[in-house]
Amino acid sequence: MEIGPLLGILTISRPGTTPFVGGQNESFTEILEVANEMRCAAFVFNPFEIDWSKKAVWGYRFNSKANPGEWERQICPLPSVIYNRIPNRTLENREDIIPILDTLKRKYGSRFFNPFFLDKWQTHRILFNNDKTRAFLPETHQLKDPAILSDMMSRYLSVYLKPKASSLGNDIFKINMTGTKMFRFVHQTLAQAPREGIMRDCRDILRELPETGEESGYLVQQAIPLACFRNRPFDLRLLVQKDRNGKWRKTGTAARIAGEGSITTHILYGGSRFHADSVIREAAQNHGFSYKKVQKELKKIVFLFPRIIEYAYRQSFGELEMDIGIDVKGKVWFFEANSKPFRFDEKLLRAKSLVRLIQYVRFLDHM
Repeated sequence: MEIGPLLGILTISRPGTTPFVGGQNESFTEILEVANEMRCAAFVFNPFEIDWSKKAVWGYRFNSKANPGEWERQICPLPSVIYNRIPNRTLENREDIIPILDTLKRKYGSRFFNPFFLDKWQTHRILFNNDKTRAFLPETHQLKDPAILSDMMSRYLSVYLKPKASSLGNDIFKINMTGTKMFRFVHQTLAQAPREGIMRDCRDILRELPETGEESGYLVQQAIPLACFRNRPFDLRLLVQKDRNGKWRKTGTAARIAGEGSITTHILYGGSRFHADSVIREAAQNHGFSYKKVQKELKKIVFLFPRIIEYAYRQSFGELEMDIGIDVKGKVWFFEANSKPFRFDEKLLRAKSLVRLIQYVRFLDHM
């Protein structure tokens, strides 16, 4: 009888019957369920509870038969493959976490996958320095000098300020030049309602940056005039994963429609979901660009970007979520990539992604 792989999902746990951060409880439950159906044993574990001398670790398995279902802590063998799902950069960069991650990377090699969050600026530089991917990128700079922002505003009239170490659209600024040469900004944050203001000098906006974010911690990026779907701007979330043979494949694409007044398409700020192909087709018809050309460009991104990113970082990634825009003329733009994709709510895409995840785990187990 063939013994399947033993998958360890690495995260940071907390006391209680729902020990994981945010939406991880539901996500991990689904992964463990699909793994079991595919003859792959799996558990979730905390980096502080590894006993190398005993080749064991305290892990969590979900008992669905309990009423209500609950996570049970039990001793488990060391996993054969590790899937890193530490949920944010703050935890991943803690001084007590870094040496543990370094040890796991050294001992497991490529069988420890999705080793860290991507650095937005480093990823941009990797892609900008490649002739095949440069044309897909909006102009982007580190915000080290107020003059950079002034120059970008004079040329594009609209830009985004994005924290290098943030996600979910948190602490993003959009700045537009008005017809009277004033500068209107919108600050979007998870902590409160959007904040707006008007300045005479765009440099004054830098004083509005959160105290925790120094100027060097922000990127300034050309704002792209996105195509619209039913009068709302949209972009795409494109999920690529490695398959049963360890090759990059597109798992699916989802469209995100901006909420009223939102400067991004994130669901947390009023955005909505829609079938990507329908959105692209309708936008192509309304704006007068070629649907087939857009699809051809999306295929280029699927083929080129994951391979170039992974090669440059010299690390093992099993999945990447890429944020893609289409402008009003049908040009396709790459905004950023996430090495730890958030849970897709589209049921078919989610189901396919879970199966492909376990197929890749089986591939790694046989390496």
